[in-house]
Amino acid sequence: MLEFVNPNWLWALLILIPILLFEIFVKQKKQIRLIHSRVSLLKEIAGSGWFYQYIPILIRSLVIILLIMALARPRLAHKRQQITGKGIDIILAIDVSGSMKAVDFKPTNRLEAAKKVAVNFINNRHNDRIGTIVFSENALTQCPLTLDYNILMTIMDNIQINEDANGTAIGMGLATAVARLKESEAKSKVIILITDGRNNAGEIDPLMAADLAATYDIKVYPIGVGSEGMVDYPVQTAFGTRYQKVKIEIDMDVLNRIAEITGTERARRATNTEELKTILKYIDEMEKTEIKINDYYIYQELFWRYLIAAFVLLALEFIFRIIIKKEIP
Repeated sequence: MLEFVNPNWLWALLILIPILLFEIFVKQKKQIRLIHSRVSLLKEIAGSGWFYQYIPILIRSLVIILLIMALARPRLAHKRQQITGKGIDIILAIDVSGSMKAVDFKPTNRLEAAKKVAVNFINNRHNDRIGTIVFSENALTQCPLTLDYNILMTIMDNIQINEDANGTAIGMGLATAVARLKESEAKSKVIILITDGRNNAGEIDPLMAADLAATYDIKVYPIGVGSEGMVDYPVQTAFGTRYQKVKIEIDMDVLNRIAEITGTERARRATNTEELKTILKYIDEMEKTEIKINDYYIYQELFWRYLIAAFVLLALEFIFRIIIKKEIP
């Protein structure tokens, strides 16, 4: 943003009006006139077109404008923001077991729907560290807590279903998320647990992991994804992918207990993408970051550029008058 420290100097630009009137209507008439029978020939030799004649006036006017603007002290103001206050540390714990291939979140499967909604959730956060872990029969950290959302998005996009998994270790997934948050000094620590099954693998019980989370003052928002009853599930055959009806049970009782233990009231269940969006939006509103933003400016002085340009134009005017027009000083 361009601004002037001494803007009142800009009124001095009005001095150009009498100067131009004098140069055009007074000074030009006082010039010595030469009577000659071949005026057209002299004009051709001298190159005295009207534009050629008024170039010095134009240059001098520009010099005056630049000097006045330099006195007004122009500068560029670069806006900056100082952000104070601690954000929230959030871990997205996502189930990647085989049951997440069910396609009741049409036109895609449960995992792809969860990833898409999670990306929207990340886009709505600012100044919060976010990480992600995945779990099936074991748990892995995909991305530690970070403020680099671009890297996080790339990692999120590459999350795939673990085709070799033989179970779902909700307790292991939750415990791994707690391990990532327990040393955090953020004002609020949150785990968003997304799963579509029941704990049937791993060495840690989900409720034991919930107790561990509560010990470190970590809130867990469990989300069960999947429709009730029979759902379409892809099966590879010799003739390509076929879909068969299967029933995938979600242990909402355990998820509700996890929520109670960690102070988030109850678990939520999403049977389609819109419901999942609504749940993530609810969590987003519940876990707001309280920050204070102070605006300040960094200034870049420009007056010296106007002075340099004015001196360059003065030199050009001198060269034009003395060397090109061959005027006598």
